[in-house]
Amino acid sequence: MNYEHFGVFLRELRLSRNMTREQLAQDICTPKQIYRIEKGVYEPSLYLINQLSIKFNMDLNEYFKMYFTSNTIAGLEGINSINAAIEREDIQVIKSTIDKYEKMEDFKKGENLQHIYYGKALCSAIIDNDFNTSLDYCFKGIRIEYPEFNMNNISKTMYSNIGISILNCIAQNYFAMEQHDKGMKVLTELLAVLEAFVINSPYPLFQASQFSQKIYQGVLYNVSVHLFDHGDIKEALTYVEKGIAFSLKVYNIRHLPNLIFMKFKILYCEQKYEEAREYYNRAVNLYKITNKEALLGELEDTAKTEYPEIFKEKYT
Repeated sequence: MNYEHFGVFLRELRLSRNMTREQLAQDICTPKQIYRIEKGVYEPSLYLINQLSIKFNMDLNEYFKMYFTSNTIAGLEGINSINAAIEREDIQVIKSTIDKYEKMEDFKKGENLQHIYYGKALCSAIIDNDFNTSLDYCFKGIRIEYPEFNMNNISKTMYSNIGISILNCIAQNYFAMEQHDKGMKVLTELLAVLEAFVINSPYPLFQASQFSQKIYQGVLYNVSVHLFDHGDIKEALTYVEKGIAFSLKVYNIRHLPNLIFMKFKILYCEQKYEEAREYYNRAVNLYKITNKEALLGELEDTAKTEYPEIFKEKYT
């Protein structure tokens, strides 16, 4: 194939099936959206790609990726390097990696450019404490795959992995700016997206990956933290228990220690000290299993000061 962009391919496919734009758009989007995709001025969301795949009875994801992502050696190496730096949580390495790749032609569009914007958003927030600039990068990144994105239509579509990461970053920026309501809105709508399109997806194309599982656990944890900090104890417990149940179901313990520790804090707040002690011990053991010794030492020192009741003799 030698198409200028995905829309040219989509138009040829539509015409080969003797379909009008109105027929293709029926029940999934508007004819105008199909027109804009075919003209190359609009990138379809993953959800729309899936709906088009069902209508054509063929998987369009791989065809779309040919145009949306620069699958060159430099492009693949760059994405892997950026993701590795982010996984290590080394902000200086993230910055130097972004500086290296953002000038390359392969990173001027699509998913590759989204990674650049995401890295810049992290650097702006963590290095400069400039949350407005970080938000600006996030919005630029998310609108690459969802041009109509705004705060009122977050849960209307499916997102790529990098799109999901950017949404999570948007929420954390709002929390850092003490705009709790906006942060919670983004997180709860992100949960709705994950549950509707990934975690409980009826489509084999979108079965939950390891990434999706980890981000789902992380979002449940973050929601519970912010609810707890604002005194919504019972609602916080609902999200914590959902996160614990999901972690055990999929055998993914990435965020399980944090979730268990949050349940300990909730139980302690409810003055259920004996049960709280039990969950504290579980959290300690999980932090050891997951090699988070540095965090564990800080946790144990804090616990003795802030949660003294669990160390009384009748609970040991």
